Amino acid sequence: MNVIDITKPLEKKRATYLTFYKDGIFDGILNQKPDPRITSSAYYKKGFDDGLKLLELIKEYKIGDDNV
Repeated sequence: MNVIDITKPLEKKRATYLTFYKDGIFDGILNQKPDPRITSSAYYKKGFDDGLKLLELIKEYKIGDDNV
């Protein structure tokens, strides 16, 4: 098993990017509006767009619906 050493600068940077992306996905699916405090992260914007796309798929295929 590979363990990521978060003390390395590149790994810290990657963890930050992934956190912005993840937060964007959550906001896209759960809030359907971007967080106004995050304005300059391309990773957040990409995650937000992907979250909105996932939400549309969830609605289209009625994922989680009792009638499925």
